[in-house]
Amino acid sequence: MSAASNSDRDRVDGLATFAAAAFLTAVGVVATLERVGAPDRLVQALGPLAAFVGLAIIGGLNRTARLAEFLAARRATPPVYGGLAFAATAGGFVLALGPTKNGAGPLPWPALALGLAAAALVVGPLLRRANASALADVLATRFAAAPTRVVFALALWTIGLALAVAGLETAVDALVAAVGASRRVAEIAVALALAATVVPGGLKGLLWSDAASAGGALAIAAIGAGLAWGGFSAPPPRIAEAASGWLGAADWLAWPPARPVDAALFDAAVALAAATLFAFSAPALGAPRRRAARAGLFGLVFSFAGLALGAIGLAAFPPAAARSPTAAALIGAATLLPAVALARAGVLGAARAAGVNLAAAYARLAVLASERLARIRLMMLTVIVLAGVLSDLRQVDSAQAIVFALALDLALVFPALVLAAVSSGGALAAAAAFVAGLAALIALAHGRSLAGASAREILVGALIAAAAGLLVGAVVGVVAPAPARARRGGARADPFADLPLDAVE
Repeated sequence: MSAASNSDRDRVDGLATFAAAAFLTAVGVVATLERVGAPDRLVQALGPLAAFVGLAIIGGLNRTARLAEFLAARRATPPVYGGLAFAATAGGFVLALGPTKNGAGPLPWPALALGLAAAALVVGPLLRRANASALADVLATRFAAAPTRVVFALALWTIGLALAVAGLETAVDALVAAVGASRRVAEIAVALALAATVVPGGLKGLLWSDAASAGGALAIAAIGAGLAWGGFSAPPPRIAEAASGWLGAADWLAWPPARPVDAALFDAAVALAAATLFAFSAPALGAPRRRAARAGLFGLVFSFAGLALGAIGLAAFPPAAARSPTAAALIGAATLLPAVALARAGVLGAARAAGVNLAAAYARLAVLASERLARIRLMMLTVIVLAGVLSDLRQVDSAQAIVFALALDLALVFPALVLAAVSSGGALAAAAAFVAGLAALIALAHGRSLAGASAREILVGALIAAAAGLLVGAVVGVVAPAPARARRGGARADPFADLPLDAVE
């Protein structure tokens, strides 16, 4: 077993080394073409093109017909690569938020950072300890009644679609800015990249594509920072100034001087919603059980390194209109890679919204595996198409889509997770919490225009709805507790590591 593990690790490290060498070669080719006088449009297009080709190759290499790999990456993702995957999703999340029209970010950065840290170090490892392959598995196992599973699946599917829209729209905007292609062509290119990286391999494909995306983006950021500190561009600014310039929002990175009640509620809402958002738990779910927390720790380190390097590198270069074609190509690729990672997380989360009842995993997962895989892949393709259509309509921008996803997660999913952890209630209590939270959301939104509402209003309202749902669910759980057997439901051993789960034709 040890020899096989070492062999797998050697293969992984070898592939990572090859991918890094190929990427650096592509960067060198882009710079050389500019020096020999190639057309600027061609040079600018090569950066995103190299990123898309690399992602497609990684997606193809990670194609699998085994449920253990497709749903849980065979619990074999090394923590370092899982940390890179976390950083890619977190980077795409921050890029999709972006600055608002007044120059300030829509969410407070200290609360968002706290939520990401909790997702990496607490929520993800707890889900892995429960032997889940997705956050939906916990809800499907703890509240196994069919009606309850349906409503939570609809909520998680909607959240996943919103994240997919946010990531896809961010990637499309970056591609249009870098290459100058039409928006429709950019949407098709990004959708194809999504399909190539997540549909063939599921969680396995997502993790390795995300790890490669973070590695590429970090390499570009390091190149930019190195050029800045080496004096090949504008003088390197201090990290704090560079970070605020990179995000275009000095106010976002400034620590709030006062904490009124509504601001404190806003901070709490952002932190809780980010912590329980399923997009950030994937690296822990694919890690060995005892190393899940290490993956989250690596993820936070890589995220901070990416922020610092990207801030220095981008702030040291001239504005977009004055950048060289090589700089534009690399910056376009560095923006595309994490944005597509966020979209991948949304697509996989939506496709896995129904979850797996872990209490019956051994009896059901090995049956009709090929049919199960086909259904999940079909749902992934459906979500990708819908995300492309919604992005093309341009009714909601990427920041609004993320705020919408956070609000739904906080109001509808967070109370159920708390009840699953600490309450004696069953499916009835979870259903009551869901209905109460949804009713509170509808009541708070009645007579108001969601298009004109601020992120603070939406998320504070979602926090109130979550409190209402949690209170109602807790009361119902005390009045009508679930049977002890239902409260103990789950897989004592890990079905995604113990069963081969090969496709059954």
